[in-house]
Amino acid sequence: MTINTVQVINGSAGNIGPPGPAGPSYNGTSVTPFVISVGSKTFIVNPLTLAYQVGSRVRFTSAALPIDDWMEGVITSYGPTTGVMIVNIDLISATRDTYTHSDWNLTQAGQPGEKGINGSQGVAGRPGNVIWTGTVPPTPTAPASPVAGDWYLQTGANSYMWGPYSGTAWPASGTLLNPGPAGPTGPTGATGPTGPAGATGPQGIPGPTGPTGAQGNTGPTGPAGPAYGGFSTTSSPVSLGSISLTLGAGSYAYSVGTRIRAVSNSAPTNWMEGQVTAVSGTLITFNSSLINGSGTFSDWNLNVAGQQGQTGPTGPAGAGSGDMLRANNLSDVLSAATSRNNLGLAAVAASGAYADLSGKPAAPTQRSVTASPITITTNDQVLNINIGTGAPTVQIPAANTRNGQAIVLKDVGGHFAANPLAISFSGAEHCDGLTAITMNTNYAIIRLYPLTDGVNAGWAIW
Repeated sequence: MTINTVQVINGSAGNIGPPGPAGPSYNGTSVTPFVISVGSKTFIVNPLTLAYQVGSRVRFTSAALPIDDWMEGVITSYGPTTGVMIVNIDLISATRDTYTHSDWNLTQAGQPGEKGINGSQGVAGRPGNVIWTGTVPPTPTAPASPVAGDWYLQTGANSYMWGPYSGTAWPASGTLLNPGPAGPTGPTGATGPTGPAGATGPQGIPGPTGPTGAQGNTGPTGPAGPAYGGFSTTSSPVSLGSISLTLGAGSYAYSVGTRIRAVSNSAPTNWMEGQVTAVSGTLITFNSSLINGSGTFSDWNLNVAGQQGQTGPTGPAGAGSGDMLRANNLSDVLSAATSRNNLGLAAVAASGAYADLSGKPAAPTQRSVTASPITITTNDQVLNINIGTGAPTVQIPAANTRNGQAIVLKDVGGHFAANPLAISFSGAEHCDGLTAITMNTNYAIIRLYPLTDGVNAGWAIW
């Protein structure tokens, strides 16, 4: 018997299931400041929940110079609820600069390809120029990213040659060079020919696609996630500032940055609210910035609160006895001179010279600093730092002790590259989300302003 044709009858297609929820993205950003170099680095990334896992390879690219300034490596730790990502940087751009960048774009990176076959050895050239130069000996952090075989020329009253760099450290001491005029630059040796690339193997034939299996049964509903709300018997007065309350047993969804309101169960008109600054199990700490009522209570109901709205426009002036009328444009003040003095307004001198004003704001006070640790006093405004040894440190005082006064730190001696300044903050305060800042660029300056808007706390960089 001979079979000439075969007819295949397919079953009807099943219903298309609903689209699944969008997964987390791989694209992110970070404003954590770094100089491009190899080694372990800790970034704060946004958005917090990304699709990366430990072992993923990522690249951080400067938004300003994406072609020249980038570094990449393998993630060794990542907290998707905190945004803290630790990356072991092992590859950096050859055209990188030596500046600090804080405009990183985060993307996936491919694994570097295997090293190609070496070409035949070219004719040896004459020794090249020294790559790194400076007036002080090299340190583990300066220059920022040397490679094995680099040399370092220290100039000054006497010149020293350091090298070659081993890949992990410079030699213990440099070689003293005889002073004299610099000789002419020698010619660059010829480059050897590049070896031929290996042939690409043929692509295999794709195998047939297997049949789609039947849709499985829907799994059971998962357990309920953590919730808001909660009740605390911690005794606390209705007050501004840092408040800590311990909730009853349970799982809660509060996180740092959530705005909450604590209301007395027995006297609901007494409450306080603000942003959560710390969560540890059932212990919730928040910065109370808005209150109503007074007294001490131990029956607090907690829940999420909305951000306080902006203040509405001021209504028109009343016409009561003794009030100034807007229509009179200040013409009804009894004494212009007394009013000016009470308001602290400057007055033009009788000479008519507009440069000669009374009530001018005083120039900011400056102070020279030559020793560490640096202690900031109440009257300090500008600190001119000239510390050329060790690892200088300074702790910024609590923002509410500065009465709105900024603090300026300036490297007037040009030492921060070799002796970086470590800046820390009091208690749990942060600066633009950072718990610490390192200044490692010569002649750098930073201006820190206390946040006094009644909602936010800590410091900001302006």
